[in-house]
Amino acid sequence: MSRTDDISNLFSRFGATSDSYHEFDSQFDYPNTPPAQVKSPLPAQATAPVPVGLPLVAPAQEVLVQPEVQAPLMSSADVATPLRNLLAEVALARQAETQSLQAQLRTPQCKARVVVLVSAKGGVGKTTLAASLASSVRLEGGKTLAIDLDPQNALHHHLGIASGVTGMGSTHWSSHLQQGFNDVQVLPYGVLSDEQHCALEREMSQDRHWLARQLERMALGTHDLVIVDTPSGRSAYLQQALDVADQVLVVTAADAASFIALEHMDRLLGADVARSYVVNRFEPDREFSRDMLQVLKRRLGAQLMAVVVQDHSFGEALAYGHNPLAAPAGSAGGEGVLQLGEQLKTVLQGTRAAGISAP
Repeated sequence: MSRTDDISNLFSRFGATSDSYHEFDSQFDYPNTPPAQVKSPLPAQATAPVPVGLPLVAPAQEVLVQPEVQAPLMSSADVATPLRNLLAEVALARQAETQSLQAQLRTPQCKARVVVLVSAKGGVGKTTLAASLASSVRLEGGKTLAIDLDPQNALHHHLGIASGVTGMGSTHWSSHLQQGFNDVQVLPYGVLSDEQHCALEREMSQDRHWLARQLERMALGTHDLVIVDTPSGRSAYLQQALDVADQVLVVTAADAASFIALEHMDRLLGADVARSYVVNRFEPDREFSRDMLQVLKRRLGAQLMAVVVQDHSFGEALAYGHNPLAAPAGSAGGEGVLQLGEQLKTVLQGTRAAGISAP
C-alpha cells in the first residue's frame, strides 16, 4: 500500500476526502542528532507543570533538623577556675546523685516494736481492742504510739481525742501527735478530702516502704511501742503495716462468719507472716459461742494467744468519753485486755532479746 492510499484511508475514517490535501517540501535540512538541551534552573517559587494522567504528588516539605542538646558553655569565670576545682564540683554532684539513689533503695529502719491489728471482716471489735492495748501496754523506759491506718478514722474516739484533728494528711507526723488516755500518743487518720485520700494511697502503692520511712523520721527508740490499726480485708494500708510489723494480731470472733473468714485471712497474710489470734467479744453464757470457741481452738492451736469476753462497758465508755480500763473494779473484758497486754509484752521482749543476740 502506497503513502497516498494511507492518507486517503485516514481522511475516509473521519468522513472526509483527500482531494484538498497537498504536501509541501521543507526547505530546512535537520541534522540526524539534535544537540543536547540544557535546562535552565527554575526560580525558587516556580511550579513545574503536572503531566496529564499522572497522580498529583504533594511537594516535599522542608525538614527542620533539631540541633543536639549540649552542655552550657563555660563562662569567663569558669574558664578562669582551676581544672582541679571544676573536677571536684563534678565529683560532688555525682556523689550527691549516688547518695540520693541509695537513699531510695535503702530499706528504712524502725527501732520501735510494732504491733499490727488486722481482721478479715468488720464487727469483731478490732479498733476497740487496738485502743485498749495502746492505753494499757507500755514497754519499760519507752512510750506508746497509736497509729490509725483505717480511713474510717475511729481509733482516736476510743482514746478520748476530739474530732477534726489533723492526721495522715500532715507532712511531719511528730508535730501532729495527739495525747490520749494514759499519755498514749495518737496519730489519727484524719479527715481527708478525696484528692488527699487518693494521693495518700498513690504514695503507698508507689513506695512499699512508705510507712517504714514515716516511722524512721519520727526517731523512735528501741523501748518505744507502736500499735497500728488497719482496715478490714485487703488494702494498701495492710501491706504497709505488714512491712513494719514485729507482731501481727488477727482479731476474730466466736461465730460462724468469722470462722469462715479465717481462710481468707490466711491468704491475705501469706505463709511468711507470723501471726497470733485473739478471739474477741466472746460470750461465755451462750452455748453456741462456747462450741465455736472449741472449734477455733482446734483450728488455731498454739497461734491462739488470748480470749477476751464481751463487755458492754467498752461501748458505754466510748459514749461518755471515758477510759474503759480506768474503772476501779475491773470488768471481765478489761481483765482480758490486760492479760493480753502482758502476754504481748513478753513476746515483744523475747523478740528484742533474740534480735540483740543475733550475730
